[in-house]
This record gives sequence, C-alpha cells and structure tokens, in this order.
Amino acid sequence: MNEDIVVRVTFRYVLLLIQVYAFYIILHGHLSPGGGFAGGVVLGLSMVLYFFAFGVSRDAQMLHLHIAIFLIGIGGAFEGIKFFLPKEVVPAAEGELFLGLLSVMSFAIGMLVASAILVFFYLLMGD
Repeated sequence: MNEDIVVRVTFRYVLLLIQVYAFYIILHGHLSPGGGFAGGVVLGLSMVLYFFAFGVSRDAQMLHLHIAIFLIGIGGAFEGIKFFLPKEVVPAAEGELFLGLLSVMSFAIGMLVASAILVFFYLLMGD
C-alpha cells in the first residue's frame, strides 16, 4: 500500500463529510430525492474509499465481512417486519423529518445497501 501522507490526512476529513452527507440523504429521503438506497450507496462507497486510502489486513477484512453480513441480516429483518404491521402504523404527515417507522425503515435500507456494497467489495478483493 502506498504510504502517501497527503492522501491519508486529507481523506480523514473528507470521509467525515461524506458520511454525514450519506446520513443526511438517508434521513431526508421522504422529503427530497434520495432515501435509504441512495444514502446507503454513498455510505458504502465511502467505506470502500477508506479501505483504498488506508488499506486493510486479511484478518480485519474477515472481521469486517462478518459484521457486514450481520448488518445485512439485521437490515433485512427490519425491512421484513413492516409487512406484518398494519398500514396505520406508518404515518403520512407532510414535512416532518422523523416519521416514526418510515425513518427506521429508511435507515435499515441504508445499512442494508451499505453492508451489501462492503460484502461485494470484500468478495471481489479476494486474497
């Protein structure tokens, strides 16, 4: 891995901005374009860029892979729960940031997509 100090220092600050923007997209998806999928893609790709800038060992890669697969399961479970709830649980108020179950489902989709991108990255990276 290239030991470029400029890339590492710069990316530490840029990573924070990218991830804050990703959570902004996830939480404001019902008010503007975006949502769980788009925010999850931005969040997942920010973690891929982190691994390109800082590198990752094989042991850490396997640990991150297991955590990402666990988060896919949790996100899928949260997404599946909404099909068993009555329709009255999801409020339809306009202009509110946190809409109860809608915000939780959007966050679950974002974590699901970000974890799936990380799993694809780890599997394509191989040995």
